[in-house]
Amino acid sequence: MASQSLNSDWYTATNWLTPTAPAFSINGTGAVEFVWSVGTPPGAAGGLPISAGVYQLAAPSDSHRIYFRVTSGTATLYYQEFIGITFDGTKSGYAFSGGAGSDEDFVQSATVIAGFDDLTTRDAANPYEFAGYITTGEFNLSASADVFSAWISIEVPSVVSGRTFRIYGIKYSSDQSGNITDWDTLQNRTKTTAYAQFTTVNEGVLSVDITSIVEELQAVSGWSTTSPLQLFIEDNGSYANDLATLLALKVNSSQSAVIAVMTDGSSLEPVPAEPL
Repeated sequence: MASQSLNSDWYTATNWLTPTAPAFSINGTGAVEFVWSVGTPPGAAGGLPISAGVYQLAAPSDSHRIYFRVTSGTATLYYQEFIGITFDGTKSGYAFSGGAGSDEDFVQSATVIAGFDDLTTRDAANPYEFAGYITTGEFNLSASADVFSAWISIEVPSVVSGRTFRIYGIKYSSDQSGNITDWDTLQNRTKTTAYAQFTTVNEGVLSVDITSIVEELQAVSGWSTTSPLQLFIEDNGSYANDLATLLALKVNSSQSAVIAVMTDGSSLEPVPAEPL
């Protein structure tokens, strides 16, 4: 839990675990009020009083954040903070193949695509199949670390509901992004036996448990804290006639990261940046 001593200025955290459904507690005897706002409210804005206690509230829309201040006395806000390892949008991307393999390539992109497209006209005959490659930088997880749970959270700008996808780990201790140049080189990467399967729904954020994948990757020869977490994602079904059934994942979003919790209760944290 992170904390913030409140004063007469409006305050909201920049690292809520779930910004649109924040979990928090208010401690102290001060008079605290809150308001939902798209930006920092003006000083003259009135808020609703909130007593000391534990809460989880829901935002009126995805663009709103919750702000707090004290009007008298002192109080402290304790909240669930977002701690995760972010993805590398400059190395992630997707491969595609169409026309029985006569048109294929790999596209580096922070928006990763997976699924089938039998609708869009391209260079070769439909259908086209897309598979995603998602990677972090240094994952900061040792081979001996005792992982309790690990999951990914990724913003979903576009999705077709009811499609079943699978996520596998790419089973290497070193960065494979330079070896992925087309559909074949992505498909030929060794993948974990473990996978995470999910069926798409019309939601803005994808959350998938990948604990078994992470644990299998820890056993890979040479795995260390500098190894990246690399994932492969594909549609587990087949194409639909004259339809595009694609899943788009925005890996460079503030909502997109890998969250891992150890059995001792600690969270996996990013490698500190080198000082300038």
